[in-house]
Amino acid sequence: MNRISLSSPWLDVLLPLSILGLAFERNADPLWMILILTLWCVLKFVNKLSEQPIYGVLIGVLMVSLGAIVHPLSTSSSSDLILVLMAFAAGLQQTNKYWQVALFMLLAGVIVAIPFVEFGKTFNGNLGFIPFSSVQEVLPQYAVRIQKITINRSGYLFGLMALAGCGLWRFSRHGIMSWLAGIGGAISFVLAFATGSRAAFVLPVVAVIFAECCWRWRVRVTRSSGQLAGAVLAIAMTLNLLLYLPMSPLAYRNTSDAARADVAQCFVKQSLGRWPEVVVGAGFDRRSDNCFEITEKNPKSLYQKGIPHAHNAFLQVLGDQGLITLLLMIVSFWLVLRRLFDALQWDDWGIAWTGLACVFFILFSGIIESTLIKTSLQQVVTGYLLSTAWMSPSGDEKQRSIKCES
Repeated sequence: MNRISLSSPWLDVLLPLSILGLAFERNADPLWMILILTLWCVLKFVNKLSEQPIYGVLIGVLMVSLGAIVHPLSTSSSSDLILVLMAFAAGLQQTNKYWQVALFMLLAGVIVAIPFVEFGKTFNGNLGFIPFSSVQEVLPQYAVRIQKITINRSGYLFGLMALAGCGLWRFSRHGIMSWLAGIGGAISFVLAFATGSRAAFVLPVVAVIFAECCWRWRVRVTRSSGQLAGAVLAIAMTLNLLLYLPMSPLAYRNTSDAARADVAQCFVKQSLGRWPEVVVGAGFDRRSDNCFEITEKNPKSLYQKGIPHAHNAFLQVLGDQGLITLLLMIVSFWLVLRRLFDALQWDDWGIAWTGLACVFFILFSGIIESTLIKTSLQQVVTGYLLSTAWMSPSGDEKQRSIKCES
């Protein structure tokens, strides 16, 4: 395979094709899905290898981590974040045209996933958002998911696909492709609603409104991109506290929220109370095991069979990788948001708009779910979309940047 074919954006067809791994293994993270995603990542790195030899090192890191990804010894491990970082590196410096094809490939995932969608045993709580009881009764009452992938993770993937479709519909200049993207995005949003995940239903709507408002007032946004990025993170972290603080009215609204709050409080207490683990983390499922020992003594606990994770990406990182990694994660979100705010003023602003909506969704989804563990497709898609902030500008935009710097 020559370098020209490796540099083709159609290489991203491997992303939706990885879902076909579910046909060979009834698992939340089947072997063939992992192997196809690994192949995609390696081919991306090989394409960039002649320009930046460091990508050869990344190929080595990925290969060394592959065994831990295929045969995980715990729900959470260091290979989770490694895969996110690998996908992020694979998407750096891609052009606007490249990203348009990449987003279409991501959206195509909903078509590939439909044969694997099945009903679970959990009631679809999102039906409560429908004001007419007669309509609620007609619709399926149970939540759907992508085979063995959990409801929340299925909703997360469908939510990102919906935003990709909305973004392509919003800025695509080709009528047929625009409508196809709109239809694909609508199907993804309906499936996100059907998962019963409140975040997967509400957050895409809020993310679209947020991205559109930022674009409408893009001149003001780009002037204060750093401050605005900090404000968004401050709001996210404040909401994080309000959802889990013992005295917060949001923490104990229902049984599910109360269980999440109890686990979150336990993760924080166990993480901050031990030195030097507060800095470097405990690794693997040690925090989950510690909190299980505490909650199993409570006969009313919902976690009598064990606590799988923190239900919060930030607390999961704090417990497993420590405070330094958590701070790096927050700073990374700030950089991504700031760069996307700045890119809204470009002539080819569509990718920045879509990336901003997706990053908003990723950020706030991480507050209520451990979005970076277990499912390889979820990790790769997350890391890949975060790299939209480092999209390579067009020739005109490069000339403008040179003039501004001179």
